[in-house]
Amino acid sequence: MSKCKKCGVEVSFEDLYVDHGLQVCEDCKMKSAVSPPESCANRPNMIK
Repeated sequence: MSKCKKCGVEVSFEDLYVDHGLQVCEDCKMKSAVSPPESCANRPNMIK
């Protein structure tokens, strides 16, 4: 058993996925695929 590096849930090794270098559970992998990381240009506090 191992823990997801994003949410901390304990999963078996065969249920781990690599997402941006982190071993994550299926739920976190799917969340990342549905809503990819925000670009710097879309952040309100960035100087343009």
